[in-house]
Amino acid sequence: MFLPLTGSWKNDVIAFIAIIYTWETYIKVRQYKKVCNSKIPKQLEKYVDEEKLEKTKAYQKDNHVFSFITDALDLIETVLMIKYNLLPYLWDVAGTVLLKFGYNSEYEILQSLVFIGLFKIINDIINLPQDLYHTFVIEARHGFNNTTLKLYIIDEIKTNLLLIAFGGPLISLFLKIIQWTGDNFYFYVWIFMAVVQLLMLIIYPNFIQPLFNKFTPLEEGELKTKIEKIAADVNYPLKKLFVVDNSKRSGHSNAYLFGLGKNKRIVLYDTLLKQVNNEEICSILGHELGHWYHSHNIKLLIVSEVQAFILFYIFSCVINYTPLYQSFGFNVQPILIGFILFSFIFSPIDSLIDFTTNIITRKLERQADEFATRNLKRGDDLLTGLIKIHTENLSNLIVDPLYSAWNYSHPPLLERIEHIRKTQDSMGKKSE
Repeated sequence: MFLPLTGSWKNDVIAFIAIIYTWETYIKVRQYKKVCNSKIPKQLEKYVDEEKLEKTKAYQKDNHVFSFITDALDLIETVLMIKYNLLPYLWDVAGTVLLKFGYNSEYEILQSLVFIGLFKIINDIINLPQDLYHTFVIEARHGFNNTTLKLYIIDEIKTNLLLIAFGGPLISLFLKIIQWTGDNFYFYVWIFMAVVQLLMLIIYPNFIQPLFNKFTPLEEGELKTKIEKIAADVNYPLKKLFVVDNSKRSGHSNAYLFGLGKNKRIVLYDTLLKQVNNEEICSILGHELGHWYHSHNIKLLIVSEVQAFILFYIFSCVINYTPLYQSFGFNVQPILIGFILFSFIFSPIDSLIDFTTNIITRKLERQADEFATRNLKRGDDLLTGLIKIHTENLSNLIVDPLYSAWNYSHPPLLERIEHIRKTQDSMGKKSE
């Protein structure tokens, strides 16, 4: 069995966390300086004035300062939790709670559920002020928050009820499969999680999301006709076309496709309809159709499943490694705790996996832009649509390369503009 670098798994994890925090803070500082010193890029001079630039800078600066503070608090919270053995203490508290109801330590799965519940309650209490401040101060200050306190509370209640209804049984099954299948549990857990993931592709958009938002069929008219035509042109099996009332919570905009097999749907945020014109909406959907055309979601799903298999296999190699549990203050070896501790020591590799995944997804985003530009001949409308969305959402207009490489799943706006124009040039069409 491999050994900790410092002689203690606990010290290793604290060191990993500190290194990742230092690195991410460094690149955030680089981006913050970029925001503070940014001027209107030449590519955006036709679309962005000084007033819009100053609004963007103010929004981004507020979010960065907020991130600096919350990241530091999260670091302190995590280090203290690990250093002072708060996890084994909380596990013992969960056991004490069960004893009051007549259940002893043999009921490991039940104790695991109580442990998760207690941990979530504590975590929610700690993070609630941060979330409230970001929603009702920062987002509201810059004109994005439309959420009322009543709606916020209702959303939290619904979310927690769903976590109890779905999360409890899923975690129980996850732990039970490991108990049932012995040393080869990694294969069976992997299959189980893959099935759950596929089921959620059906359950979430059809049953969960409607609990939070209203989905209204797009009214008959020019836009609907254009969207149906562009879908038909690429043989996309569009069955339903919805507008979702995102504006009741936020001023941010988006559009997406979902559905399995031949039951495909397109969803437009109502905020998007106010920000761009019909041709630009079609070009943005052309980009999304590019993802479907090139099977990007399937490719990413395969990558995700390979990663999950490797993760569960490595976990199977350390699940019974007693020194790991002892290093964090445990004198027992519950499965759930083993997975949590494993996630701690796996965190550096997980960060590198996220970085690699971002490289892959940025490549796929460029390919989808190419599809809308080359196959659908919508490069000009895609350019103006992307610019409007970025400027209306006060997104970063100028991005530090290191910050982008580490954090962004999409290429920054200026890179997308350059790529679309190069694609147009290769088609023999010069963009104005």
